[in-house]
Amino acid sequence: MKSYLKIVAAMLIWSTWGPMIRWISLPPVVVLFYTSLIASIIVPIVLRVRGDFPNAIFSLKSWHLFIALSIASITNNLTYFYSLGHTTVSNAVFTHYTAPVIVAVLAPILITERLQKVTLVSPPIAVLGMIMIVAAGGGLSLNSDHTAGIIAGTASGLAYAFVIIFSRRLSQLMLHHKAIILNLWITTAVTAPAALALDYHMSVRAGSLLLISGLLHSNLAPLMYFSALRRVLAQHAAILGYIEPLSAIPLAFLLLSEVPPLAALFGGVLILFSGYLIVRYKRTGDQAPAAE
Repeated sequence: MKSYLKIVAAMLIWSTWGPMIRWISLPPVVVLFYTSLIASIIVPIVLRVRGDFPNAIFSLKSWHLFIALSIASITNNLTYFYSLGHTTVSNAVFTHYTAPVIVAVLAPILITERLQKVTLVSPPIAVLGMIMIVAAGGGLSLNSDHTAGIIAGTASGLAYAFVIIFSRRLSQLMLHHKAIILNLWITTAVTAPAALALDYHMSVRAGSLLLISGLLHSNLAPLMYFSALRRVLAQHAAILGYIEPLSAIPLAFLLLSEVPPLAALFGGVLILFSGYLIVRYKRTGDQAPAAE
């Protein structure tokens, strides 16, 4: 249960990305570079103090998984940040959270997880809840102002599915701490040329928010998430990830004046119920047989 609570806490932190991206108001690659740079310094220090700094950090063992995770992670972040800046928060999170359905299909194939019965039940309920939330706000706004954001959100959903799968696999191999560090270093190196070449103004406010995001979104949340994935199935982690949009939409109402109608609240109840099914199954049916 503790591992599940860690995932919940990480999702609550990540649910604040919408307001952060709007307030920082910088290109996605710039946001990703600075938050990764901050975390790439802090995370190794935290792990060293905790005695969890990995041995043989530059070993080539499982190098293909580290590269795959970094590619998926960079793609996920850039497209999601772009989506949050170019469409409504509800549109962005709905398209982003096609990921659990993709994970449910791919995890049994790519990392030999059993396709559990609860995975067949919970995703449709959660997706129905997300559909209600977005439909209540007028549906996916496929006009010229939102199309690019929706396409980017969908791309981020696909990339996020692979982030979950590769993270789960590395956690199974007890390489989760190494994965966090290498992912941050690779992301910083890859985004640095574009971020430093762009012409933008860094205000005190933007700099302060980048520092906060670097410490919370790119440091604390990933440490909790990766450590939890050692004991949580990728399919379960993906579905519990719906806590992020469930929190993001109320935050958009409070901080960005995006008002959710009553139907959106009913959609949120369905999402909570979907997460409850996963947690309940973990407690009572962890050894249940795979679905036929």
